[in-house]
Amino acid sequence: MTRRAALGLFPYRHFGVEMQGGGICENSPPGIRIVSFPDFSRGGTTWVQNPDATPEDRARAVERAASRIGERRYSLTANNCEHFANWCATGAAISRQVIAFISALAQMVLAAAVSFLTVSLARAALAE
Repeated sequence: MTRRAALGLFPYRHFGVEMQGGGICENSPPGIRIVSFPDFSRGGTTWVQNPDATPEDRARAVERAASRIGERRYSLTANNCEHFANWCATGAAISRQVIAFISALAQMVLAAAVSFLTVSLARAALAE
């Protein structure tokens, strides 16, 4: 499995599965497809996420990836490139990036609620 660091408005990592013959199978808005390594990396740094995978593990990941080529069910939160690559590698479709984003969002909402409550209590105390 290969991934590329990419930066836009929000930092993220793009995940894909290295296929036999050098292409990378990725899940992106156009769908699950094989792209060339340069198209996948877009000039960015790439690395293998699970370098200790056995040949059998790698073959299973490639087989799973190939079985889904052509699907067009991309979802940023429920079926993104990381969900796809992790499913290919392990059978579990998870995205640590989505989990981290939701966690950070929840922390911001909680902090805002606590701040609002603190200000409200302070105003109430001053009004007495």
